[in-house]
Amino acid sequence: MTGQTWLWTPPRPTPAPVGVGQLLRAYRQAHGLTQQQLADQLGFDQSYVSKVESGRRAIHDISTLRHIARHLDLSPEDVGLAPGTLSDRRRDAARDAFTEQAAASQRAWRVTRDTLNRNRIKLAKAASGLYPETYRLFPGLLARPGWVWPRPLDIDEVGLRWADDVPEPVLTGGEPETDGARPLIADGGPYVRYQRYTRAMRDLDRPTLFENRLSFRLVDIASDEDAPRRLTGGVARPGGGDAGRPMLTFGHTTYFDPVDVCETVAHETAAAMMSGGLAWPSLPFRRRVGDPFDLASRPVLPSINTLTIRADRDSASFLLHRRSAGSVATAGGVYHVIPAGVFQPSGITPFHHRADFDLWRNIMRELSEELLGNTEHDGNSSAPIDYDADEPFRTFDEARRDGRVRVSCFGVGVDALTLFAEILTVVVIEADTFDALFADMVHSNAEGTVVSAGPHRAVAEGIPFTYATLRRLIDSEPLAPAAAACLELAWRHREQLMPGLRLRAAS
Repeated sequence: MTGQTWLWTPPRPTPAPVGVGQLLRAYRQAHGLTQQQLADQLGFDQSYVSKVESGRRAIHDISTLRHIARHLDLSPEDVGLAPGTLSDRRRDAARDAFTEQAAASQRAWRVTRDTLNRNRIKLAKAASGLYPETYRLFPGLLARPGWVWPRPLDIDEVGLRWADDVPEPVLTGGEPETDGARPLIADGGPYVRYQRYTRAMRDLDRPTLFENRLSFRLVDIASDEDAPRRLTGGVARPGGGDAGRPMLTFGHTTYFDPVDVCETVAHETAAAMMSGGLAWPSLPFRRRVGDPFDLASRPVLPSINTLTIRADRDSASFLLHRRSAGSVATAGGVYHVIPAGVFQPSGITPFHHRADFDLWRNIMRELSEELLGNTEHDGNSSAPIDYDADEPFRTFDEARRDGRVRVSCFGVGVDALTLFAEILTVVVIEADTFDALFADMVHSNAEGTVVSAGPHRAVAEGIPFTYATLRRLIDSEPLAPAAAACLELAWRHREQLMPGLRLRAAS
């Protein structure tokens, strides 16, 4: 591929500087300072100042705004705060030492968070080395034996079971072992930390998409014949199938509950790597979590990761997504399969629950949102989706019944960095059908940008599904572990997934 463009992502528009960012830029220009000089004056990282000035990061924390005002000799009004009374100013002066300590704690947290988002793939691969080799499915991805099946199964062969009386998880992310990942709160009194990692994210590094929605909590993976013995109280999904098929058991959770655990584990891992390397003594919370496959001890919200393949007569291509670290709470800054999203209903009513407790319907909603740019099925809908009549779901379903769309599941893995569960799936769409379904495919969506093979190539053309492309992606690019697994497994089972299409191993 010498001389050719490899992967190309169209630039996302940079928002105009607003608020404090505009103020910092004006101050710099008035005083003839570089960003690095201003960062040194404030005790911030230069990259943090750059993000604030560009509008990519907003400052909501009052103590940080006060810190900026004091160090730049500005009034509270200049940074958007109400003018303080004399007693307020005296109280602030008395608490300066603690405020500085809290500000330093939060700055260190931001630096670690930035390091985490820049190095997720490297950290995931390193974290997988902490576990026995028999559990390492692919670099950065773990799986218990039996969780990834010998062959891809049609999505309908994977059973779903609902359990109403699931015990509450033991771990919440608020344990003493998580203190290192939860910074101090400036206005909370001496030595008061954020109680939840997601609260720190909200104040210090809030992504664009950050809502605490009702979700489906994975609590067990078993075959249909032994699931009742492993988890009492389970109620099989209507239309349950043959004994011996994989059976996934679920209860309820919220989006923030697993993020509090998983991003804390990841943050701790990044901090340990920054301090000299990964070793169990430097990972107290990961040690507390223990068995990564113990789905009952922590809230586990699985992501459904779908490799989308366009299959032509003599070739195939697949879609790739560059996820924006400023937009998503997890797996930001990496290449990923598209669509990928957590397993959750489109609304909060019992009807939504019954209609949306279905892997294929979740995939269809993600296809609608991430490829076609639709936003109405985001988890906040009050009106249920009529999958038999509403578009594009009616057409998706019709194409699947006709065999023009085939949806398969490889199994379930666990991301070694975050310990998030990953359901690995693939959808193969005949070329003519793909072109009709996604004629209006978007270049970017709320979570990032669709990748093309070059600046003058249509995103719907995808990336060539060849062995050379897969190897280059998996070995050289920041590809999410779940995405790498989907690609590896799809290539391994290509003859079953795309019968009649001959893709040579050396192609």
